[in-house]
Amino acid sequence: MAGDPTQVKRSTEIEEVSNLYFIHPISRALVSLFAKLGVHPNAVSLVGMIFGGLAALSYFHYERWELALTGFLLMIGWHVMDGADGQLARLTGKTSELGKAMDGLVDHLSFALVYVGLTLAAADTFGNWVWWLTVVAGVSHIVQATTYELQRQMYDYWVFGKESARPIAPEEIRAGIAKKSGLNRFLGGVLLANVSIQNSVAGADRQLFAQLESWKDAGETERVSEAYRSVNRSAVKTWSVLSSNYRTIGIFIACLAKNPVYFFLFEIGLLNLSLVLLRIMQSRRNEQLLVRLTNESNLSSSDAFVAA
Repeated sequence: MAGDPTQVKRSTEIEEVSNLYFIHPISRALVSLFAKLGVHPNAVSLVGMIFGGLAALSYFHYERWELALTGFLLMIGWHVMDGADGQLARLTGKTSELGKAMDGLVDHLSFALVYVGLTLAAADTFGNWVWWLTVVAGVSHIVQATTYELQRQMYDYWVFGKESARPIAPEEIRAGIAKKSGLNRFLGGVLLANVSIQNSVAGADRQLFAQLESWKDAGETERVSEAYRSVNRSAVKTWSVLSSNYRTIGIFIACLAKNPVYFFLFEIGLLNLSLVLLRIMQSRRNEQLLVRLTNESNLSSSDAFVAA
C-alpha cells in the first residue's frame, strides 16, 4: 500500500545543509529506484550498516590517507542509505514503530563499529586508556543523536502533521511489547530504550506534548502549527549541529591528523557543551510557545464571551 505523498516528502525546514543539497537528493533518486524494485526499507537500513562496517575496517588503517578517505566515502554511503530507508518506508506505506526501532539500532551500530575500529587502531599507538574515551563518546553520541532526532520529529509532527513523527510515550511502547515475541519484542525494547532516553535525558516535555495535543484535538491544529513554526523554525536548524554529518566530518579530519583521540574529545567536549546550551535554548522556546498559545486561547475565550 502506497503512503500518503504529504507524509513522504522531507521537510526542508528541518534539514541540515549538507543533507538538503547533497545527501538527500541522492537518497531521493535511490528511493524511486528501490520502490520500483520492491526493496524493503529494512533491507536499505541493513545495507547502510554494511557500509558502516566497511568504513570501520577502513578506519582501522586510518594512518594511510587513502584508507581514511575510503572510510569517509563509505560513511557518506551510510548517510545516503540512512536518508533513503525512512523515506522509502513512508512512500511504500511500510512504516512501523518496529521499523523505527530497527532504523535507530542500525544507525547506532554503524557508528559503534566505526568507533571500535578507530579505537582498536588507536590503542596500539596511544594506549588502552583510549577505550574509556570511546565509551564516554559512545554514550554521548546516543544521547546527542536521540535528542536531535526528537527535535526534528516534533517539528515534523506539530508543524506538518506527519503522523509517522508523532512523539510516543514509553507507556504506549510497553503495552505493545507485552503482545510481541522474538525479534519484534527485542526491537520493541530498543524503541522503548530510545524513547526513555528522550523522556529522561533528552528533555522531552510530556506536559507540553499533552497540552498541544489537547488544542489539536479541539480543532486548533492550524493555530498550533503556526505557533510552533514561529517559535521553533530557527531553533530546529540550530539543533543540526548535533547531526551525524558533523561526526562523519570530524572523524575524517581526526584521521587525517593521525589522531582519532581528537574526534573523541570533540564528541565529549564540544558536542556535549552544544547539547547543554541547546537544551537551555529549547526549554525557553517551549515556555514561549506555551505562553503564546495560552494567551491566544484566553483572548479567544474573552472575545467569545463579549460577543455573547
